[in-house]
Amino acid sequence: MVAQTVSKLKWCVFLVLGLQLTACGEASAPQQAMLPSVIVNTAKTEEIQSKTEIVGRTHASEDVMIKSQIQGQLLNRAFVEGDDINKGDLLFEIDPATYAAELAQHKAVLKQAFASRDVAVMNWERGRRLLPDGMISAQDMDELTTRKLTTAAGVVQAEAAVQGAELQLSYTKIYAPISGRISNAKVSTGDIISSNSEMASLVQLQPMWVNFQVAEKALINARQNFAKAAKKEIDISDIVISLRLPNGSLFSETGYVDFVSNRVDAATGTLPIRATFKNEDKFMLPGMFVTLIIESPVKENALLIPQSAVQEDQQGRFVMVLNDKDEVEKRIVELGERFGIDWRVLSGLKDGERLVVDGLQKIRPGIQVKAVEQEIIPFKESVSAPQ
Repeated sequence: MVAQTVSKLKWCVFLVLGLQLTACGEASAPQQAMLPSVIVNTAKTEEIQSKTEIVGRTHASEDVMIKSQIQGQLLNRAFVEGDDINKGDLLFEIDPATYAAELAQHKAVLKQAFASRDVAVMNWERGRRLLPDGMISAQDMDELTTRKLTTAAGVVQAEAAVQGAELQLSYTKIYAPISGRISNAKVSTGDIISSNSEMASLVQLQPMWVNFQVAEKALINARQNFAKAAKKEIDISDIVISLRLPNGSLFSETGYVDFVSNRVDAATGTLPIRATFKNEDKFMLPGMFVTLIIESPVKENALLIPQSAVQEDQQGRFVMVLNDKDEVEKRIVELGERFGIDWRVLSGLKDGERLVVDGLQKIRPGIQVKAVEQEIIPFKESVSAPQ
């Protein structure tokens, strides 16, 4: 009986040990690790047209400060402040009474000069006839000649004085020298205006100039790149310029470069350039800060990658590239200008290579990943649900 009990206990122990060993064997069986999933995009060569954005400032093509040239009391302001003025329109009128009186006085002096000259000429003619007969001496004839010349000069002097008085009188009425938009008046009716007083400013809004500056290095690179892409020298008139207004909207017109300075500013290392816009609606005003979008006149092929794929460390900018085995490789790249959400690749990548754009925090060089191609979903306007 005891022997049977011992035998049963041994059987139970072996059974328990067997179950434990089986359980341990199942727990230690190796399992295949899951590969990290990443989203990839393919580097593609596309046709591009380079654009550069530069901040500029608008300037009126003509900016005139209206000043008085004489002194007097202001009788009239003949314009509405802020209005568009045509060339030749009357702007101000200064009291002409003093200058009209001076003109009348000079005209009277001119008449006296004419009379004196006429008498001198008649005496000279009479003396010229009497001189051969010895009726007058040569000295008397010289005096008659001198008188004739002096009175003739007096006429010229009096005529000049009349012209000067007429000019002074004309300054009592101030006319617009150009067409443009007038500012507020800096003087009021009844003021005593002194010579050279500022009275108003007049700016020409059509066309409108935009002044900007380009770094000398960027200018040389742009000309070389344009010439290389077009395989010919690019004329400055071929460059099309768009403009972004201060509120971010695009101006409806395109402009062109009409002036390039003949020297680089030694202090800033930049070249002053000017663009012209017709400004037909007179929307742009002087003094506005705007953004010029300068578009290359030629198209070229370039390798583009999404900006989301680009990282940067002490070695520079780099991307994570997948090889044929879906293994991660770190690739240093040289990048150029941006085109929307893409970046131009100058070196370091080839067309058709795959690079990681999402899931970068889960990977490192050398590991294998599960690649999922990025799906580009076109933008669609959202439709609000019915209320």
